[in-house]
Amino acid sequence: MELARGANALVAASAVSLVLQWDGGREVDPHALLLAESGKIRSDDDFVFFNAPEHPSGAVVLEQVAAGQAGLAVNLSAIEPSVDRVVIAGSVASGSFQDVPALVLSVLGTGGRLFDYRVSGPEAVQAMVFGEFYRRDGGWKFRAVGQGWSSGLRGLAEEFGVSVDDDETPAQVIAPGWYAAPDGTGHMQWWNGTAWAADRRPRHPQHEPAICERCGRPRAVHRVGGAPRSRSFGQSSAQPTVVASPCQWCQREVQRLMDAWRGQAWQVLTEDGPGGSRWDDLWVTLRFHMISEATGREALRSLAIAHLERMVAFAFADNQIDQQELDDFERTVSELQAATDLSTAGSLIHGLRQRMLRGRSLTEVRAGDLPRLSRPDLHLAMDELLHVDVDATQIRFLASGPKQTTGRLLGSSSKLRFIGAGTGSELAWAKIVAIRHEYDTVVIDATTARGGGSYRVRDAEYVAAVLEGALRVAKRLVLAPGQRDSRAIPQEMKSRVWQRDGGKCVECGAQEYLEFDHVIPWSRGGATSIDNLQILCRGCNLAKGARM
Repeated sequence: MELARGANALVAASAVSLVLQWDGGREVDPHALLLAESGKIRSDDDFVFFNAPEHPSGAVVLEQVAAGQAGLAVNLSAIEPSVDRVVIAGSVASGSFQDVPALVLSVLGTGGRLFDYRVSGPEAVQAMVFGEFYRRDGGWKFRAVGQGWSSGLRGLAEEFGVSVDDDETPAQVIAPGWYAAPDGTGHMQWWNGTAWAADRRPRHPQHEPAICERCGRPRAVHRVGGAPRSRSFGQSSAQPTVVASPCQWCQREVQRLMDAWRGQAWQVLTEDGPGGSRWDDLWVTLRFHMISEATGREALRSLAIAHLERMVAFAFADNQIDQQELDDFERTVSELQAATDLSTAGSLIHGLRQRMLRGRSLTEVRAGDLPRLSRPDLHLAMDELLHVDVDATQIRFLASGPKQTTGRLLGSSSKLRFIGAGTGSELAWAKIVAIRHEYDTVVIDATTARGGGSYRVRDAEYVAAVLEGALRVAKRLVLAPGQRDSRAIPQEMKSRVWQRDGGKCVECGAQEYLEFDHVIPWSRGGATSIDNLQILCRGCNLAKGARM
């Protein structure tokens, strides 16, 4: 069903999604205001917009914005009784709603589309109320409104009781952008968020295919489709679609500007992450050069993926993942998904998340959060706990060459045991100096040759982590919060190695599952230095271990 302006309809759903769609390069920010019977908000918390995307009750939430689309989720059953109406509005950062063609608000329920409202003939306003939900006979109805405010978001906000102090920075309600010049000359003038700047530019037609809306120069157009002319009436039954070719002048300029913008975006990502004033300034830069945010979001996709890979590699450089690093990763993923479309990188992001979760789990195990196993056929002391029980191959290096013995490696709260065919050994934790893993092998450094050595096991990293945790518990070793071992790589050193190696594996050029690797292993005396560090992918790192 399609609603005309002023029409209303019963909302046959307790929770709905509102999808706002449009054509062109403009960006539309959706808003919602929860009003009392007085027609005003009860407090500023009732104004849901880009700086406050979720109502405290959770009843209204701004959803992810994509190119040419924005949305809100409204749970009508969760709206507080003191709320009489929910106003759905929007604003543009530059220009007016006359520059936003094919604007449609769709209301969807769980069973599909309920109704649409096509905003036709909008005025030259910067803010507009599209519609409102209101209570009627114990239920909810929706009314199509289509009313605008030439004073922009500030005027709309004040109309419904949002407090905006006179001495408050207007940037809180009016974003930087190109607006109609206040002197009425027909030019566009740049509003920097606090005042009118000196930058001005002519206002060009926004929907004339033969004229570039950015620079005003003529551009080529061609017609696509349309039925052949009728011999009887001399005209076609279907009109062809007019398609404008890209503006040659703007194409070259935008490409040059975007090359510089990508460099700035990468610097902000690696230094501050996707947030803060420098991040906001990136998008203001696009508006200033009249480049659509959709172009920026597209350019950001590859940078976002590279940043997540870099973030995970940096986190694993010291072989520990703390909770803060895991939280930072999840927050960054969420922020980047809101900034660009990462749906094609879903499997990669899932793999990175699994690496981070495993790294956090191994860190907790090393700190003493140990598994407890049950093996009835193994004789243990009354208070002895079993933590490790795996198939293993003991490797002993003799004068005649390496000798390999298959068996089982057992680690308990009291000792380390190896049980092989016709042989076995026990080693108390007091005699063990250190435990580490090297590729597919667990290496035990002990004060005695018997029981120490190397053991090839499945998932050596996990087995070594459990044994290391058992060793720390047995020796009552406590790591101070945030303390790292001597393998820790300073942040500046990681950045320089990453830049030198181009953020990719030096062996095969892969850009996924990257790790910092000591050329000469740290366990064999290799230094933690720029010259002794390199970037390898997981596959090449494992292959290196097989060669050593």
